[in-house]
Amino acid sequence: MKSVIHLVMRRGGTLVAVLALAMASVGASLAQSPPNPPARFVGTVTIDGAPAPAGTTIEARIGTATCGVATVFMSGSEARYTLDAPAAQPSAAECGTEGASVSFYVGGKAAGQTGSWRNWELNQLNLTVVAPTPVPATPTPRVPVAGNTVGTDYGFSAWWIASLATLAAIGFSGMGWAASRRP
Repeated sequence: MKSVIHLVMRRGGTLVAVLALAMASVGASLAQSPPNPPARFVGTVTIDGAPAPAGTTIEARIGTATCGVATVFMSGSEARYTLDAPAAQPSAAECGTEGASVSFYVGGKAAGQTGSWRNWELNQLNLTVVAPTPVPATPTPRVPVAGNTVGTDYGFSAWWIASLATLAAIGFSGMGWAASRRP
């Protein structure tokens, strides 16, 4: 840097040297500027209407990237969280850009609320997770019974026995008549 300033000054340009020095110091200060602050989300956490247990993991996601993790802590009888979602950086490129939609997961289950990434204000967002209502099982249909659908009594009634006896008598008498006609 000093060699550039000396070269400029040898050519007779003190004003140019001062400008070159100013530009070099601005470039150095920009390279050392701190990163943008994160967006901070705070609120209560309930699971099925009850306070979430202390230590339950809260995860903030922007798109598919995890952009902040915190755990539930108790404040009196309330379950609460404080989570910082970082601003977009080379190491977290998909995270925090102004107005990005932030979805939350409580203990691995999606919360019913989403936030908007804003690092210029405190984002108050109460998170609730409701377990899905189980769908009642539909009963298995019964297999239809083939055959007699009128009744289930398979016993013989008296008229069947009488009919069979009559047919046997006619058959035997016919055989006897036929036998008597044979020489």
